[in-house]
Amino acid sequence: MSDPAAARFRSGLGFGLIAYSWWGLVPLYFSALGAYGIPAEEILAHRITWSLPVMAAITAVVGGWGNLYRVLRSRKLVLTLLVSSTLLAVNWLLYIYATVTNRVPEASLGYYMMPLVNAALGTLVLGEKLRPAHFPALALVAIGVAIPCIVGGYFPWLAISLTVSFGLYGLVRKQVAVESATGLTVETLLMLPVSLAGLIYLWAVGRNHMGGELGLSALIAFSGIVTVVPLITFTLSIRRLPLLAVSFIQFLSPTIQLILAVFVLKHTVEPGFPAAFACVFAAVLIFVGDAVWQARARMRKAIRDRERPEATLRSLTLPACRDA
Repeated sequence: MSDPAAARFRSGLGFGLIAYSWWGLVPLYFSALGAYGIPAEEILAHRITWSLPVMAAITAVVGGWGNLYRVLRSRKLVLTLLVSSTLLAVNWLLYIYATVTNRVPEASLGYYMMPLVNAALGTLVLGEKLRPAHFPALALVAIGVAIPCIVGGYFPWLAISLTVSFGLYGLVRKQVAVESATGLTVETLLMLPVSLAGLIYLWAVGRNHMGGELGLSALIAFSGIVTVVPLITFTLSIRRLPLLAVSFIQFLSPTIQLILAVFVLKHTVEPGFPAAFACVFAAVLIFVGDAVWQARARMRKAIRDRERPEATLRSLTLPACRDA
């Protein structure tokens, strides 16, 4: 690997580790807000509201106002981003709800399933073909979901809802020709009216937690930083790293979440969840192992393709030399 490529890889890895570690630590922040009795809906409204000034500042620094205006003038782009913003808001609300109701282990189970759900959505919606190794991996995920139902009579709806909502969000954004930061800014703008309306209602009925205690108000306002920093560093990472590297480090986030949930936040693990995690881990190993095999196969093919023109040239020139 050349020095510029190596530097790019190292910076991408650094940004990726920051993003996924930050997402892994987020339950500590939402749990701190939940300890004040703030409901998930209010946390979500503040998260959206305080993300906008952060995104506006970033847009100003990078000179992205032109891209922002271009997107806002396109009715098609705005309608598509309205769909994605709705999915993102649902995903955020579900995750905050999981945190304030002590169900982070179930949320982490959902995010472990993310790569396989993406593969399934790509097959069903985009017409992509599943590789042979994906079938047993998906079967193991299905078994993992079924185990809590059988053992404890509990359907892990939160894990599935989190995974599907974020998978659909990624699917919609994948088909929109909008840069990540610009798209997030527009999505935040589209979510803002409902969020502000909700906060105004809470203020009117005396149930808004913002503006009272200074420390709590600062903690709530920090939700903008909590939201935007990992999204920006993730964007910087995905542009520098091969997808195979991302497929490895993305499991850092749910792993940290699970460790924090069990050993720090003392969240209860539902009956059957350990066996469910074992099935999902096995599915992930199959998925990542197949991705490694594909990457090595592509590398070997690239090496053969580079060598083939030289062999062809020798076969064309050597006979002429013999005739001479």
